[in-house]
Amino acid sequence: MVLWRPRFAGVSSLRQEVRSEEVAPHLLRTRSRIPGVRTHASLAGILIVAAAVRYWALAFCLPGQLCRPDEEAVVSVAIGVLGRNFNPHFFDWPTLFMYETAASLVPFFKVGWLLGWFRGEGHFIGTLMADASRVFLAARVLSATAGVASVWVLFRVARHLFDEGTALVAASFLALAFLPVRDSHFGVPDTTATFFVLVSFLFIVRFWESNQRRDLIVAAVAAGLAASTKYNAAIISLAALWVVFRPRSGRTTLAAGLRRSALFAVIAVSTFGLTSPYCFVAYEQWIASLQGISAHLAAGHGVMLGRGWLVHLTSSLRYGLGLPLLVAGLTGLFLLVWKHPAKGMIVVVFPVAYWGLIGSGYTVFARYILPVVPILCLTAAFAVVHAGRSLAEVSRRSGLAVATTWGLALLVIAPSAWSVVQFDRLLGRTDSRLLAAQWVELHFPGGASISEVGRRSTNLFFLPEGPNKPSRYRTTRFTEDATEASEPDIIIVPRSLFNPGAVVPARATALASRYTPLCVIEAQDLSAQGAIYDWQDEFYLPLVGFGGIWRPGPNLTIYVRPDLPGSAFPHRPPPSEATGPLFCSAAVS
Repeated sequence: MVLWRPRFAGVSSLRQEVRSEEVAPHLLRTRSRIPGVRTHASLAGILIVAAAVRYWALAFCLPGQLCRPDEEAVVSVAIGVLGRNFNPHFFDWPTLFMYETAASLVPFFKVGWLLGWFRGEGHFIGTLMADASRVFLAARVLSATAGVASVWVLFRVARHLFDEGTALVAASFLALAFLPVRDSHFGVPDTTATFFVLVSFLFIVRFWESNQRRDLIVAAVAAGLAASTKYNAAIISLAALWVVFRPRSGRTTLAAGLRRSALFAVIAVSTFGLTSPYCFVAYEQWIASLQGISAHLAAGHGVMLGRGWLVHLTSSLRYGLGLPLLVAGLTGLFLLVWKHPAKGMIVVVFPVAYWGLIGSGYTVFARYILPVVPILCLTAAFAVVHAGRSLAEVSRRSGLAVATTWGLALLVIAPSAWSVVQFDRLLGRTDSRLLAAQWVELHFPGGASISEVGRRSTNLFFLPEGPNKPSRYRTTRFTEDATEASEPDIIIVPRSLFNPGAVVPARATALASRYTPLCVIEAQDLSAQGAIYDWQDEFYLPLVGFGGIWRPGPNLTIYVRPDLPGSAFPHRPPPSEATGPLFCSAAVS
């Protein structure tokens, strides 16, 4: 029985109803596309920010070649590869990153050859040997690009494991996490290895979801590329093995697991061999290098800070991420394992195993822990989103979940983002070692003999006169040998917050007392408090505590032998500077 029937209102009403039925699906489809558009727009914004903070000041310190430890090893091998010498004769790292660096310069050579910049390969290589700045920059661009791409890959990982909201938060965290941003500026393999680890992890997650062999194959290729960039990145294979034997469906046999594990291993090892072939060709040299690396990790490097298990937690990650992001990441790691054990174990296997291995020794460069950082950003995002939604539910205002989540995310990433801003700002300023070299070139244009006190990383760098002609500035490390008949034209003494207890040799002190201190390049306030450095890695910007730092590099005092004509050249100090030895002071506020 029909209790109520609407009265038919005529043809016009019928047409209106038909039109509404036709329009409604279109409106629904439009609305369904809006979240996707917003997500892609948000991700694009995050990637732009990630690129901006990573590409900023990539040319720092060039043409100096000693400002970032280990870059010169990459550059040397890459130039050799361009000269068709594919054997690196250096196996502290595998060779993929060096090959990539060399390959990235081939288009530049081709264009330069067509435009007449280079007469041929020999001339091009000679140009690079005279000034390798382009090779340094190419390696740094590769690192920065890998850093930006890692943000996108982490978004994909988080979207597979969770949802788009969590994925955007995770991408934001990695975009502004200080340690990845810092290391993306350096032409060394760590950031690129981290990118390949993330790609492998993405396809491991996809294999867990799909159980498709193609995903396992891609994961194995990426794992091989990661290991071919840095040996320790091969630990990502443990996550693949876990998924092989513990699939999402829960149904597998031992025989099937072994077959898939063998497939993964064969593909990963083959990829490693194809991209770092001389590890097998020069097998004995490679094994000797691996043994040396293992001994170096165990024994420590320079100042002893303690076991890596503790140092990486209390220093590398504490200051490389900021305490809020680190706490959120660790909280999210435990929360994920508790609430979603299957997902949690996939996520936790790699970082725990990697931390266990890399933290077992006393060599504790902050960059060693870099591959763990994206996973902590992932779990931090999980924790923040969970907290934001929980707070919205408790307050019975579900509509505030998004705002609450992003408010928490901003609080978590703020300290790290502030460190990124300060680091980039300082890195863009001229390094004190460059300023000192420019001063010497200006006032001693005919050349000079220079003795330098302190570590190699504090030394000045002068370009050679040509491919086979050394620089007219002859630099030597200072020696205590009192029998030396000659005295250098210039003595350079560094001081820094990085190495505040450095002892100046007695002979250097005695000579300096007879020399004229003509120039002081001030890069930092030596009385400043709170600067925490990557103490074993000789890079002269801190992890935290940028107050009192004016530019990269140590403070440098330049002493000139009093009998030289240069010791009497006229000085024109800026009006704001007092008289005395600080004529060329480069301190800035």
